[in-house]
Amino acid sequence: MLLGSPWILTLTGDGVMAAVRLYKRNETFVELTNLVEELGNIGLADALKKYYKKPMEHEAKSIVAGPSFIQFLNKLFRIQIAAGDIIQFESANIGKYFMFSISGTWDEIIKLQ
Repeated sequence: MLLGSPWILTLTGDGVMAAVRLYKRNETFVELTNLVEELGNIGLADALKKYYKKPMEHEAKSIVAGPSFIQFLNKLFRIQIAAGDIIQFESANIGKYFMFSISGTWDEIIKLQ
């Protein structure tokens, strides 16, 4: 979970920029609980293709994740973040995915092999 007490998420080292990607849901209607179940059944890659638009991307070195994190993302991507949206942090071929929940938290998506 990313929200709560502020903490700094360092995305890179040695001055290299990292990618911050936002995946917004497409027009396919699916309840959020069913989306989470479907993600577990078909996997993250297929769920992103089936239920999400192409990601918007920005570069960053560090992000302060705290109570103002949603406002930061809204301003960065110039779009309203909604439940079910997925954010990806990628640096040096290591990616972490989080889904925004109805309760306002970011829940980590663990990609299983």
